Amino acid sequence: MKIAVCDDDRLLTGEIDGQLQKIREKTGISFETDIFFDGETLWEAIEKNGSYDIVYLDIEMKNMDGITVARKIRDRDPYAILIFVSSYDSYYEQLFEVEPLRFLHKPIDPEKFDEYFRVAYKKLTSLEERLHFEFNKRLYQIPYRDIVYMESRRRVIHLFGKNGEEYRFYKKMKDLLEEISHTGNMFIRVHCSYVVNYYYIKSLSSTEAELLTGEKLPVSGEYKNEALKKFMGMME
Repeated sequence: MKIAVCDDDRLLTGEIDGQLQKIREKTGISFETDIFFDGETLWEAIEKNGSYDIVYLDIEMKNMDGITVARKIRDRDPYAILIFVSSYDSYYEQLFEVEPLRFLHKPIDPEKFDEYFRVAYKKLTSLEERLHFEFNKRLYQIPYRDIVYMESRRRVIHLFGKNGEEYRFYKKMKDLLEEISHTGNMFIRVHCSYVVNYYYIKSLSSTEAELLTGEKLPVSGEYKNEALKKFMGMME
């Protein structure tokens, strides 16, 4: 697990890092922590070395503020867990756009910090669950977080991954939905033939689902109301 702490207050970054080390000693959970003092440096590190699992992020910073870098992170990685740390309460509308997990007020309450870390860690572990299937005598296991959408064509499921890869396996859509039902509303059925991963939906209307990959899938009248309800529920 990779964690980034980004704040232009060096005392605060030291405090957050100290809280994380206490959690590691207490729980035995293994992770790496990188410290950044502005959003631009954080974003350069992400572009060079890849995403972080959890990002503790200040809002008001020089050289790219927290909202801006959060938008960039979210466009690149829909699963990154964002926890904002700020003394300002006037950014809720912008924060809603990037879907942070929690908001920590300054000065930091150690009990709240521990609680939010546990929530973030639980979410991370659930995202590592995998879909197992067999095709052409080969066994596959694909993390749910890597599945963009699945399409049913004559009892064959076509699974499309985040890097453009495609897999196929035999299964009825009804049986597939039952198998992935434990993920809650992570997968949303928008059409009799399509099930889409919520985290890759850029926008959803009563007729179309636009994905972060640029693809557009049809939304049928039969499923539009339930799909919109689940989508809004996940956003809330």
